[in-house]
Amino acid sequence: MKWEELTSTDLENINKETTVVILPVGSIEVHGPHLPLGTDTFIIYYVALKAAEEENAIVLPPLFYSYVPENRHFAGTISLSSDTFISLVENIVEEVVRQGFKKILILNGHGGNKRPLKLLVRKMLEKGFRGQLYVLPDTLGPLREKIEEIKETEVYEHACEIETSLMLYVNSSLVRLNRVDKPAKLGRRFIAPCVETLIDWQRYAVEGYVGDPRKASDTKGRILVEYWVSFLRKIIRAIREDKEYEKVLEDYYRKTGYM
Repeated sequence: MKWEELTSTDLENINKETTVVILPVGSIEVHGPHLPLGTDTFIIYYVALKAAEEENAIVLPPLFYSYVPENRHFAGTISLSSDTFISLVENIVEEVVRQGFKKILILNGHGGNKRPLKLLVRKMLEKGFRGQLYVLPDTLGPLREKIEEIKETEVYEHACEIETSLMLYVNSSLVRLNRVDKPAKLGRRFIAPCVETLIDWQRYAVEGYVGDPRKASDTKGRILVEYWVSFLRKIIRAIREDKEYEKVLEDYYRKTGYM
């Protein structure tokens, strides 16, 4: 069910104790010369809707605007500050809980959102948030094993063989593979093991994509999406059946003086 397509009466009558509300979070950023700026959002929203089918779940309108400072030097990228992004997601989550819903799942479709979303979880705990918040921060985490089975290229991560395959399946009309005539030119990713800098990604993905998208196919995309949807349905069921969250959270708040 799409939140925006329900009526106010529909929402009033839904079982808010067990219904899982899903917030898909993507991005607006460069995805090479061949994929649309909204790729991350298109994919994560599609997967969220498919996973919510036949499950007790509602999908909120997706967030296109997110945290993308690493790609602001490419045309079309729109990045919120980390504070703004976290506050935006925080406000949405609080509004959902204000409606009476207990269980919220954030699905992340953009790798750059991973750190602020993890920080959001800690921030909500600090402020005594009473809702049951679940976050899936690692976008490709559920797909790692399946990717290893079907990929033909060694390098994948951004607008690559894998992400291009996903987009070919989700909406092939937005893919312009004819604009890619070679594998992406890549720079040095890290200056030294375990060391991070301000320019790791900029130095690495110099053309706004990685790998060789020409190896992509809608068949690979279908395999990945079907696997992803199946994985997420199991997560939704586990969240719906989770009876410990509220008890453990309230016990923690009682012991730390949040009562």
